Amino acid sequence: MMHSQISGSQSGALNGTQPSLNSRQETQGPDSWLTDRIINVKVGPEEQCYVVHEKLLTGQSEFFRERIEKGEGEINLPDEEPRLFGLIVRWLYGTAFLPSGGARTFRFAPPGDENQYTVRDYLGVYVMGGTFGIIGVRNAVIDVLYGYFGEASDTHRAPNMHDVQYVFAHTTPRSPMRRFLVAHALFYLFSRGRRNEPLPRDWYEVLHGNGEVGYELMRMLAEWNWSMGHNAPRMTIKPRADFHEKIPRQEQGIIKKEDGVDDGLALTQAKLVSKTMEPGAQALRRSIEGNDEAEVL
Repeated sequence: MMHSQISGSQSGALNGTQPSLNSRQETQGPDSWLTDRIINVKVGPEEQCYVVHEKLLTGQSEFFRERIEKGEGEINLPDEEPRLFGLIVRWLYGTAFLPSGGARTFRFAPPGDENQYTVRDYLGVYVMGGTFGIIGVRNAVIDVLYGYFGEASDTHRAPNMHDVQYVFAHTTPRSPMRRFLVAHALFYLFSRGRRNEPLPRDWYEVLHGNGEVGYELMRMLAEWNWSMGHNAPRMTIKPRADFHEKIPRQEQGIIKKEDGVDDGLALTQAKLVSKTMEPGAQALRRSIEGNDEAEVL
């Protein structure tokens, strides 16, 4: 929802008073947020204005809750991309309306010719969700890209390595999106349709100068536990839920933003030495030893 005139102060002025955070009486019911005040969120250097119900922001994000509790009826996000923030607003409202209309899960439209949003746009939403601590929207991005890349196939779609590099530069080593994109890159690398074909130019451009991405590719490949003289087993991607981040229960507090996303810098290889992949690697080894098909993270 985008508007350029209504502000938080104006919405309160309609009845001559400005409701406060502490004095407003809560309305019970799944649609109680509809009676809440409106917050102006100005995004980007041109201050494109989105008007959003307060509870939709504070119920999902500590970042916005803290800003609003400080008395900010208008929030400025000069460094964010307006069209991507618009996707977050779309998710906030789409998710909020669903409990009234059924149990269906809100999903973004897949990237493609009929959709103006690209894989990079959705990855930008994923990163922005980490900045604001909105885990649900990050899981929604996983869902749409899970369907877009699909299962491993003979003509597997390769993630653009510049997109992979972007994710590595703006997420922590434990980010599920890193594992997701690396797995699909390796699916493409070993796909039957790529045989006798050179690697895409973007692989050279990124891997030539980014050891972190190359290291993760090699690390996941090593976890697959292949050996010389044996054909690679058919690989399958884990269920989409395995790439979802857990959303804390409401009583455990508002979700905090992802650590390390503020500085926007690629993390050092030293931080990559973690146990993130070990459970998946153990399951993979068991699968390879007993079957001709294995799952990877």
